[in-house]
Amino acid sequence: MTALPHLTRRDGVYYWRRKSRRLSTGSIDLRVSLRTTDRSRAITLARMLSADSETIMPALEQSRITLDEAKRYLHHVVRSHTENAADLRRNLRLRYGVPSCDMQDRFAWAKAKAWELLARMGTGASITERVEQELIAQGRSADDIRILELVLEQIIKPSLTSDREAVDRAMEFEQVNGRVPASDAEDLQLLELHIEGKRAAQTAIRNTSVELLAAEVVLDMNPTAPPRPNETVPVPRPLTWPADALPLRLEPATIPAVASSVPEEVPTLDPSISAVIDRMNECKRHDDGGFEDKTARQYQAFGALLQRVIGKADVRDLVQADVVKFRAVLFRLPKSFGKSPKDHTAPIEEILEKAAALPKEKVGMAIATVNRYLDHFSALVNSAKAEGLDVDPKLSPGTLRRKERVRQRDKKRTFTRAELQTLFRHAFWTDENTARSIPPLDQRRVSGLYWVPLICAYSGMRREEISGFSPENFKEEDGIWYFELIPTSTRRLKTAASVRRIPVHGDLISLGLCDVVQHAQKRHPSLLFPDLREPSSKIFGRKVGRFIEKMIAEIWGATGDGLSLQSARHYVQHILCECWT
Repeated sequence: MTALPHLTRRDGVYYWRRKSRRLSTGSIDLRVSLRTTDRSRAITLARMLSADSETIMPALEQSRITLDEAKRYLHHVVRSHTENAADLRRNLRLRYGVPSCDMQDRFAWAKAKAWELLARMGTGASITERVEQELIAQGRSADDIRILELVLEQIIKPSLTSDREAVDRAMEFEQVNGRVPASDAEDLQLLELHIEGKRAAQTAIRNTSVELLAAEVVLDMNPTAPPRPNETVPVPRPLTWPADALPLRLEPATIPAVASSVPEEVPTLDPSISAVIDRMNECKRHDDGGFEDKTARQYQAFGALLQRVIGKADVRDLVQADVVKFRAVLFRLPKSFGKSPKDHTAPIEEILEKAAALPKEKVGMAIATVNRYLDHFSALVNSAKAEGLDVDPKLSPGTLRRKERVRQRDKKRTFTRAELQTLFRHAFWTDENTARSIPPLDQRRVSGLYWVPLICAYSGMRREEISGFSPENFKEEDGIWYFELIPTSTRRLKTAASVRRIPVHGDLISLGLCDVVQHAQKRHPSLLFPDLREPSSKIFGRKVGRFIEKMIAEIWGATGDGLSLQSARHYVQHILCECWT
């Protein structure tokens, strides 16, 4: 990173950082979390910030919000907020009467949670999937989450980011400190102080950075009382601004050296289950170039379900009894669990109660699915231990795995030779004059829908491997054509053993596969079958998979249940096993 001196990386996340001397009174350390793990995007953002900082640095070297000014402003925000809240409640009661206790509690919680999210995530805070999962794990209902989203998006955020509010904050700061903010950086600090003051007045105080300052202000004062005249402020300790509180914000990280007497705070890792899984996924993406987003989503879904079942959010609280309970619930859930949107928000007890009334064959996840969840559990525990978190040493989810009685290759139905012949006699592969719903034969002959099933039936390769071919994967050596399977920028391989060479069957050559490759080299050098690309997904093969399922239903109807394109791969495997034995 020598070409970009202000770009750094920590725990996989990129930061922009720039230091400057403030005359003789100390130094300024600006640090911005770029909130990305992608290096190319980080480089672009770092260059933009480096250019913008040329105008900001002189202002920071001359002026900034001092600790005394910050305390006086926080005192004002907390006091005015509690007074305004009391006046609003009184006016609402006089006009509309006393609302129900339940609704009062919900809105009070939503308001406190909204300010907490803003303090933690910045002005761009939103109800993300992870936040929703955390709230559900804490016992919050879908109605609570909707109220929170309403309060955050429709009430607080619009007023917080408006120009009018920015002017009001500057006027309030001038009122309590006798000067106006002198730079953009001070405006950002003022916004953070405002958010933290509101949060401190709404909910419990957490002891980190600006929150420490807000806690001290609240504990040293009666929030509803006016400020005392000639109030003196104790000797300040260094005020730091957390890198993840506001998106892309500049923050002075140090105060003059004379006040730096407190040892630097030791960084800690978030011990929540969701956070451990997020860090684990990030490491897997870094270590394994083939790590799919689908797998990452499976880990996240597991974490959300685990918290809903056991009612714990901290990985350090997990014990072996939680694993036992989690597995028992998996065997009691309906087989259709997860297909309905209500399954993601309804209480687990309610889902289990409905499942108890279902027929036995519709209840209980498959052993393979349960084992996969237990493997995810083991990965979570191992990752937490590797990070140094205090996990129960007796925790061993893998010991509860159950042995499967059916071999993996026997779980899927296999095409017979006669069934494959029937499939490829379909008009899509044979008839030149077909119905209007089928394209002309010359168009079909260059389509991935035409070739992928044929190549799969002759080679046994996976549909994703074939669908992601480029013309360079089709090679010839000593008169023998072969497919070369290697990882590419557009297609991954499932395992290291998947790197291989497979001879091309003579029937495929006779059908004109070489002509298709030559055609693709001229028009689509990166993909052999560009028609299989789906803009909504980076995964190849889904389009042809759905196409074959439609063909099977059209040919065999209900008797084709269990057949898929994967069945053609199993057919090749079955033939090879017979030849070997």
